[in-house]
Amino acid sequence: MNLFVRNLCAAAFIVIIIAQTGCGSTEPVKKSRFMLNTSCTITVYGSNGEKAIDEAFALGEAYESMLSVTIEGSDVYKINHSSGGSVEVSADTIRILEKAIYYSELSNGLFDVSAGALTTLWGFGENRKTVPPIDEVAAAMETIGYKDIKIDGNFVTLLRPGAQLDFGAIAKGYIADRMVELLKDKNLIGGIVNLGGNVVTFGAKPGGESWRVGIQQPFADRSETVGTVSVAEKSVVTSGIYERSFIGADGTFYHHILDPGTGYPVNNDISGVTIISDLSVDGDGLSTACFLLGVEKAAALIEDIPDTEAIFINKNGTIISTSGIGTEIPFELAGME
Repeated sequence: MNLFVRNLCAAAFIVIIIAQTGCGSTEPVKKSRFMLNTSCTITVYGSNGEKAIDEAFALGEAYESMLSVTIEGSDVYKINHSSGGSVEVSADTIRILEKAIYYSELSNGLFDVSAGALTTLWGFGENRKTVPPIDEVAAAMETIGYKDIKIDGNFVTLLRPGAQLDFGAIAKGYIADRMVELLKDKNLIGGIVNLGGNVVTFGAKPGGESWRVGIQQPFADRSETVGTVSVAEKSVVTSGIYERSFIGADGTFYHHILDPGTGYPVNNDISGVTIISDLSVDGDGLSTACFLLGVEKAAALIEDIPDTEAIFINKNGTIISTSGIGTEIPFELAGME
């Protein structure tokens, strides 16, 4: 699986439409670019917005060159091709690796940053349509073990033979946070960064309204939502099974969210998980971890994390949310006034 190929989940269409309304005399500046293997859009209000957006995109591209699993010379590429040797990497790579290990521990290994060999084998980013051979899945599982990642200063060593890192479930969140930091330093009124579904808001619209972010209806057109959340200075991230998947020869539905304990796509009642948090890197890690944990355990986990909420959409269409949704975080169902 290519790094950054993820479900486009937080309804970019809704973000774009709402960001251009209710703005008084101040018009938004909006630019899109294909990067991180997805369509990315930044919308801002304020002077010199176009230049600020260009700088943010340049920063995102620099991080992609640092964290991609496929770009030769990137930190992650060097680690994965070191044959167990120690590799010196950037401080940013260390920070994101430490965050990924944290969520690996929090989920008891259900989220495992060292599962790169398994995700590459399935290769959903390459439009795979067949199930990998059983023996190859078993071999890839032997390489997984986040506890066998050694960090010594700025040096990283993969102690388990054949292990590979995969930042695909957390890197876009980290990059989105860094891009927002840059934009905040430009004295803009506010804006939205949407990296293919990792949505981060900052500041406010002219007039002071909150940002409304749509949550996509699973297995529907990307413009169709189950509802919208109203947020300010928040990240909205979704993991779902409906963007990268295929039907096997036996009629079984396979999707890209893999369970490192079985080597196969996780099988539960969830079709989508949305996390609303202060930082997008946390929303990224939690959305995948919560999907793998299942609704009951995931909801209990989120209730214990400050300033963080979750919305779960089950395969039967049922919507389950944590206690702050509808109170701290306004949530409006589609079709409701």
